[in-house]
Amino acid sequence: MKRALAALLIALFVLPALALDEAREPRDMVVLTVGGLVGKTNRGPFNPKHDTLLAKLNAEFKHGFAFDRAMLLSLPQGTVTAKPVEFDRSATFSGPLLREVLGYVEAAKAKTTFVAPDGYAGWLSPEDIERSDWILALEADGVPLGLGQQGPLWLLNTRKEGEKVGEDNRGSHVWAVVYIHIGQ
Repeated sequence: MKRALAALLIALFVLPALALDEAREPRDMVVLTVGGLVGKTNRGPFNPKHDTLLAKLNAEFKHGFAFDRAMLLSLPQGTVTAKPVEFDRSATFSGPLLREVLGYVEAAKAKTTFVAPDGYAGWLSPEDIERSDWILALEADGVPLGLGQQGPLWLLNTRKEGEKVGEDNRGSHVWAVVYIHIGQ
């Protein structure tokens, strides 16, 4: 009886932890694709016939990972309280920590580019990512960010007073992020 109980307890606690490490496919609408230098994949390479939006964004990759909203919510979350120019007042944004998303897909420590559906892009160096608690915000004050409302994802962190984005878009608060590319 004790052995059966021990086996049951092990199954209840160990198997779910192992399942989190498997690269599962999205079960719902994909809201983010990460391509480039990633070690964990759950989708095939870029396919211009299937990936029409990514084709318009000039994305190309051999290795990629597709996330649905539930997958992003299963990762460690962070919050940022900020008043971006697009909002009338401060809001608390929440979403997965960028370093957790990149760690989950085993991304190389390389230049990371964030791309919105209209082609706007910004980038961060590995040092930028490690130095700050960047999040891919899914919500503002508990309300999901929809398309046309800076969603599905908004790259945010808390900036110091007077800190601005450089002309090269490094550290940009890219909103409506749909694609992240790791590497050049």
